[in-house]
Amino acid sequence: MSAAGFSRQQAFSWARQHYAAADMEPAREIMALYCAACGANEFLFAPQVLTPAQTQVFRELVERRCAHEPLQHLLKEMFFGSFRLFSSPDAFIVRPETEYLVELALRPQGARKARLAADLCAGSGAIALTLARELPSAEVFMVEISEKALGVARKNLERYPDLAQRITVSCADVAEPDLWEEQVGSFDLIVSNPPYVPPGTITQPEALKDPPLALWGGGEDGLHIPKQTVKQAFRLLSKDGILAMEHDPTQGEKLREYAGEIGFYQMRTQEDLNGRPRYLLARK
Repeated sequence: MSAAGFSRQQAFSWARQHYAAADMEPAREIMALYCAACGANEFLFAPQVLTPAQTQVFRELVERRCAHEPLQHLLKEMFFGSFRLFSSPDAFIVRPETEYLVELALRPQGARKARLAADLCAGSGAIALTLARELPSAEVFMVEISEKALGVARKNLERYPDLAQRITVSCADVAEPDLWEEQVGSFDLIVSNPPYVPPGTITQPEALKDPPLALWGGGEDGLHIPKQTVKQAFRLLSKDGILAMEHDPTQGEKLREYAGEIGFYQMRTQEDLNGRPRYLLARK
Protein backbone atom coordinates (compact mmCIF):
# COMPACT_ATOMS: atom_id res chain seq x y z
CA MET A 1 0.00 0.00 0.00
CA SER A 2 1.28 3.48 -0.86
CA ALA A 3 1.88 6.03 1.89
CA ALA A 4 -0.96 8.21 0.59
CA GLY A 5 -4.57 7.50 1.49
CA PHE A 6 -7.34 6.55 -0.95
CA SER A 7 -9.46 9.20 -2.55
CA ARG A 8 -13.15 8.30 -2.90
CA GLN A 9 -12.61 7.39 -6.53
CA GLN A 10 -9.60 5.23 -5.71
CA ALA A 11 -11.43 3.59 -2.79
CA PHE A 12 -14.45 2.67 -4.91
CA SER A 13 -12.39 1.50 -7.86
CA TRP A 14 -10.24 -0.72 -5.64
CA ALA A 15 -13.26 -2.12 -3.75
CA ARG A 16 -15.25 -2.85 -6.94
CA GLN A 17 -12.37 -4.93 -8.27
CA HIS A 18 -12.37 -7.01 -5.09
CA TYR A 19 -16.16 -7.42 -5.14
CA ALA A 20 -16.02 -8.50 -8.78
CA ALA A 21 -13.31 -11.05 -8.01
CA ALA A 22 -15.55 -12.42 -5.25
CA ASP A 23 -18.54 -12.48 -7.64
CA MET A 24 -20.43 -10.05 -5.38
CA GLU A 25 -22.50 -6.96 -6.14
CA PRO A 26 -21.28 -3.91 -4.21
CA ALA A 27 -24.67 -2.13 -4.16
CA ARG A 28 -24.45 0.49 -1.39
CA GLU A 29 -22.10 -1.59 0.69
CA ILE A 30 -18.93 0.21 -0.34
CA MET A 31 -20.35 3.50 0.89
CA ALA A 32 -21.20 1.91 4.23
CA LEU A 33 -17.70 0.45 4.59
CA TYR A 34 -16.14 3.76 3.59
CA CYS A 35 -18.13 5.50 6.33
CA ALA A 36 -17.18 2.81 8.84
CA ALA A 37 -13.50 3.29 8.03
CA CYS A 38 -13.56 7.04 8.65
CA GLY A 39 -16.25 7.18 11.34
CA ALA A 40 -18.78 9.16 9.31
CA ASN A 41 -22.49 8.73 10.05
CA GLU A 42 -23.45 9.41 6.44
CA PHE A 43 -21.58 9.17 3.17
CA LEU A 44 -22.55 12.75 2.32
CA PHE A 45 -20.39 13.95 5.22
CA ALA A 46 -17.51 11.52 4.71
CA PRO A 47 -14.12 13.01 3.77
CA GLN A 48 -13.07 13.17 0.13
CA VAL A 49 -9.74 11.53 1.02
CA LEU A 50 -9.07 8.89 3.66
CA THR A 51 -5.99 9.07 5.83
CA PRO A 52 -3.48 6.24 5.40
CA ALA A 53 -4.76 4.66 8.61
CA GLN A 54 -8.39 4.92 7.45
CA THR A 55 -7.41 3.49 4.08
CA GLN A 56 -5.92 0.46 5.81
CA VAL A 57 -9.12 -0.03 7.82
CA PHE A 58 -11.21 0.31 4.64
CA ARG A 59 -9.09 -2.25 2.78
CA GLU A 60 -9.40 -4.71 5.66
CA LEU A 61 -13.18 -4.27 5.81
CA VAL A 62 -13.57 -4.83 2.08
CA GLU A 63 -11.33 -7.91 2.14
CA ARG A 64 -13.33 -9.37 5.03
CA ARG A 65 -16.58 -8.63 3.22
CA CYS A 66 -15.31 -10.29 0.06
CA ALA A 67 -14.49 -13.34 2.19
CA HIS A 68 -18.28 -13.40 2.81
CA GLU A 69 -18.28 -12.00 6.32
CA PRO A 70 -21.76 -10.46 6.75
CA LEU A 71 -21.93 -6.72 6.29
CA GLN A 72 -23.94 -6.44 9.52
CA HIS A 73 -21.07 -7.99 11.48
CA LEU A 74 -18.56 -5.60 9.93
CA LEU A 75 -20.67 -2.52 10.63
CA LYS A 76 -21.88 -3.87 13.99
CA GLU A 77 -25.42 -2.82 13.16
CA MET A 78 -28.52 -4.03 11.37
CA PHE A 79 -31.98 -2.67 10.69
CA PHE A 80 -35.40 -4.09 11.51
CA GLY A 81 -38.12 -1.79 10.28
CA SER A 82 -37.28 1.59 11.80
CA PHE A 83 -35.07 0.04 14.50
CA ARG A 84 -31.31 0.47 14.24
CA LEU A 85 -29.93 -2.49 16.13
CA PHE A 86 -26.57 -3.72 17.35
CA SER A 87 -25.31 -6.77 15.45
CA SER A 88 -22.65 -9.34 16.24
CA PRO A 89 -21.90 -12.99 15.38
CA ASP A 90 -23.56 -13.92 18.69
CA ALA A 91 -27.10 -13.40 17.40
CA PHE A 92 -29.07 -14.12 14.25
CA ILE A 93 -29.04 -11.35 11.64
CA VAL A 94 -32.56 -9.99 11.23
CA ARG A 95 -34.10 -10.24 7.77
CA PRO A 96 -37.04 -8.74 5.86
CA GLU A 97 -38.97 -12.02 6.05
CA THR A 98 -39.22 -11.62 9.82
CA GLU A 99 -40.36 -8.00 9.52
CA TYR A 100 -43.24 -9.33 7.41
CA LEU A 101 -43.94 -12.01 10.05
CA VAL A 102 -44.62 -9.30 12.64
CA GLU A 103 -46.81 -7.43 10.19
CA LEU A 104 -48.86 -10.58 9.59
CA ALA A 105 -49.09 -11.27 13.32
CA LEU A 106 -50.72 -7.90 13.92
CA ARG A 107 -53.33 -8.23 11.16
CA PRO A 108 -55.85 -10.68 12.68
CA GLN A 109 -58.87 -9.32 14.49
CA GLY A 110 -58.00 -8.55 18.08
CA ALA A 111 -54.23 -8.74 17.65
CA ARG A 112 -53.64 -5.04 18.24
CA LYS A 113 -55.68 -5.18 21.44
CA ALA A 114 -53.21 -7.65 22.97
CA ARG A 115 -52.30 -6.86 26.57
CA LEU A 116 -49.76 -9.68 26.96
CA ALA A 117 -47.48 -10.66 24.07
CA ALA A 118 -44.40 -12.84 23.71
CA ASP A 119 -41.40 -13.34 21.45
CA LEU A 120 -40.24 -16.96 21.63
CA CYS A 121 -36.63 -17.65 20.53
CA ALA A 122 -36.00 -13.92 20.64
CA GLY A 123 -32.39 -13.66 19.43
CA SER A 124 -31.48 -9.98 19.08
CA GLY A 125 -34.80 -8.81 20.55
CA ALA A 126 -36.05 -7.27 17.29
CA ILE A 127 -39.50 -8.85 17.45
CA ALA A 128 -39.97 -7.99 21.13
CA LEU A 129 -39.07 -4.34 20.48
CA THR A 130 -41.48 -4.18 17.56
CA LEU A 131 -44.30 -5.68 19.61
CA ALA A 132 -43.65 -3.18 22.39
CA ARG A 133 -43.81 -0.31 19.91
CA GLU A 134 -46.89 -1.53 18.03
CA LEU A 135 -48.76 -2.55 21.19
CA PRO A 136 -48.28 0.45 23.48
CA SER A 137 -50.56 -0.96 26.19
CA ALA A 138 -49.04 -4.44 26.19
CA GLU A 139 -46.53 -6.12 28.45
CA VAL A 140 -44.04 -8.07 26.32
CA PHE A 141 -42.08 -11.17 27.32
CA MET A 142 -39.11 -12.58 25.42
CA VAL A 143 -37.18 -15.81 25.86
CA GLU A 144 -33.87 -16.91 24.36
CA ILE A 145 -31.74 -19.93 25.22
CA SER A 146 -28.39 -18.38 24.25
CA GLU A 147 -26.80 -16.11 26.85
CA LYS A 148 -24.62 -14.62 24.10
CA ALA A 149 -27.65 -13.74 22.00
CA LEU A 150 -29.30 -12.20 25.05
CA GLY A 151 -26.21 -10.04 25.45
CA VAL A 152 -26.95 -8.64 21.98
CA ALA A 153 -30.64 -8.26 22.84
CA ARG A 154 -29.89 -6.34 26.03
CA LYS A 155 -27.72 -3.90 24.09
CA ASN A 156 -30.61 -3.35 21.71
CA LEU A 157 -33.09 -2.85 24.53
CA GLU A 158 -30.74 -0.26 26.02
CA ARG A 159 -31.06 1.71 22.78
CA TYR A 160 -34.82 1.98 23.28
CA PRO A 161 -35.35 2.36 27.05
CA ASP A 162 -38.95 3.58 26.78
CA LEU A 163 -39.90 0.29 25.09
CA ALA A 164 -37.54 -1.85 27.15
CA GLN A 165 -39.32 -0.97 30.38
CA ARG A 166 -42.28 -3.06 29.18
CA ILE A 167 -40.17 -6.04 28.09
CA THR A 168 -39.35 -8.94 30.41
CA VAL A 169 -36.27 -10.93 29.38
CA SER A 170 -35.73 -14.63 30.19
CA CYS A 171 -32.83 -16.94 29.40
CA ALA A 172 -34.39 -20.37 28.97
CA ASP A 173 -35.16 -23.19 26.56
CA VAL A 174 -38.35 -22.52 24.64
CA ALA A 175 -39.49 -25.99 25.70
CA GLU A 176 -39.05 -25.23 29.41
CA PRO A 177 -42.18 -26.76 31.04
CA ASP A 178 -42.34 -24.08 33.76
CA LEU A 179 -41.69 -21.09 31.50
CA TRP A 180 -43.59 -18.03 32.78
CA GLU A 181 -45.75 -20.23 35.02
CA GLU A 182 -47.74 -17.31 36.40
CA GLN A 183 -48.75 -16.18 32.91
CA VAL A 184 -49.84 -19.57 31.52
CA GLY A 185 -53.04 -19.22 29.52
CA SER A 186 -52.87 -15.42 29.58
CA PHE A 187 -51.01 -14.39 26.43
CA ASP A 188 -52.99 -12.80 23.62
CA LEU A 189 -50.29 -12.88 20.94
CA ILE A 190 -47.14 -14.93 20.43
CA VAL A 191 -44.69 -14.29 17.60
CA SER A 192 -41.68 -16.49 16.92
CA ASN A 193 -38.84 -16.94 14.48
CA PRO A 194 -37.37 -20.13 15.94
CA PRO A 195 -34.43 -22.14 14.61
CA TYR A 196 -36.03 -24.19 11.81
CA VAL A 197 -33.49 -24.88 9.08
CA PRO A 198 -33.42 -28.54 7.98
CA PRO A 199 -29.96 -30.12 7.98
CA GLY A 200 -27.81 -29.58 4.92
CA THR A 201 -30.04 -26.98 3.27
CA ILE A 202 -27.82 -23.92 3.77
CA THR A 203 -24.87 -23.53 1.44
CA GLN A 204 -24.43 -19.75 1.31
CA PRO A 205 -21.25 -18.77 3.19
CA GLU A 206 -22.84 -15.69 4.74
CA ALA A 207 -25.86 -17.54 6.12
CA LEU A 208 -23.54 -20.01 7.83
CA LYS A 209 -22.02 -17.12 9.80
CA ASP A 210 -25.18 -16.99 11.94
CA PRO A 211 -24.93 -18.91 15.23
CA PRO A 212 -25.67 -22.62 14.67
CA LEU A 213 -28.00 -22.50 17.68
CA ALA A 214 -30.13 -19.95 15.80
CA LEU A 215 -30.25 -21.87 12.52
CA TRP A 216 -30.82 -25.61 12.81
CA GLY A 217 -34.27 -26.76 13.83
CA GLY A 218 -33.26 -30.26 14.83
CA GLY A 219 -34.31 -33.64 13.44
CA GLU A 220 -34.24 -34.82 9.85
CA ASP A 221 -36.77 -32.19 8.77
CA GLY A 222 -35.75 -29.31 11.06
CA LEU A 223 -39.07 -29.48 12.90
CA HIS A 224 -37.95 -30.37 16.43
CA ILE A 225 -37.67 -26.82 17.76
CA PRO A 226 -40.58 -25.41 15.69
CA LYS A 227 -42.87 -28.07 17.18
CA GLN A 228 -41.60 -27.29 20.69
CA THR A 229 -42.37 -23.65 20.00
CA VAL A 230 -45.91 -24.40 18.83
CA LYS A 231 -46.48 -26.56 21.91
CA GLN A 232 -45.22 -23.86 24.27
CA ALA A 233 -47.32 -21.24 22.49
CA PHE A 234 -50.45 -23.34 23.02
CA ARG A 235 -49.63 -23.62 26.73
CA LEU A 236 -49.13 -19.88 27.11
CA LEU A 237 -51.93 -18.49 24.94
CA SER A 238 -55.39 -17.60 26.16
CA LYS A 239 -58.52 -18.78 24.36
CA ASP A 240 -58.57 -17.24 20.87
CA GLY A 241 -54.94 -16.16 21.34
CA ILE A 242 -52.89 -15.84 18.15
CA LEU A 243 -49.67 -17.59 17.15
CA ALA A 244 -47.56 -16.34 14.23
CA MET A 245 -44.40 -18.30 13.49
CA GLU A 246 -41.82 -18.28 10.70
CA HIS A 247 -40.70 -21.63 9.24
CA ASP A 248 -38.94 -23.25 6.30
CA PRO A 249 -40.93 -23.41 3.04
CA THR A 250 -40.96 -27.22 3.29
CA GLN A 251 -42.58 -27.33 6.74
CA GLY A 252 -45.97 -25.67 6.27
CA GLU A 253 -48.21 -28.73 5.98
CA LYS A 254 -46.62 -30.63 8.86
CA LEU A 255 -46.80 -27.62 11.17
CA ARG A 256 -50.46 -27.00 10.35
CA GLU A 257 -51.22 -30.64 11.12
CA TYR A 258 -49.26 -30.55 14.38
CA ALA A 259 -50.90 -27.32 15.49
CA GLY A 260 -54.33 -28.84 14.86
CA GLU A 261 -53.43 -32.01 16.76
CA ILE A 262 -52.59 -30.11 19.94
CA GLY A 263 -55.68 -27.90 19.85
CA PHE A 264 -55.14 -24.88 17.60
CA TYR A 265 -57.76 -23.92 15.03
CA GLN A 266 -57.86 -21.63 11.98
CA MET A 267 -54.41 -22.88 11.02
CA ARG A 268 -53.10 -21.53 7.75
CA THR A 269 -49.83 -21.10 5.95
CA GLN A 270 -49.04 -17.61 4.72
CA GLU A 271 -46.64 -16.90 1.85
CA ASP A 272 -43.82 -14.41 2.14
CA LEU A 273 -43.35 -11.52 -0.29
CA ASN A 274 -41.51 -13.82 -2.68
CA GLY A 275 -44.42 -16.27 -2.81
CA ARG A 276 -42.80 -18.92 -0.59
CA PRO A 277 -44.89 -20.65 2.15
CA ARG A 278 -43.10 -19.30 5.22
CA TYR A 279 -45.46 -18.59 8.12
CA LEU A 280 -47.83 -20.51 10.36
CA LEU A 281 -50.80 -18.50 11.65
CA ALA A 282 -53.17 -20.13 14.14
CA ARG A 283 -55.55 -19.45 17.03
CA LYS A 284 -55.93 -21.36 20.26
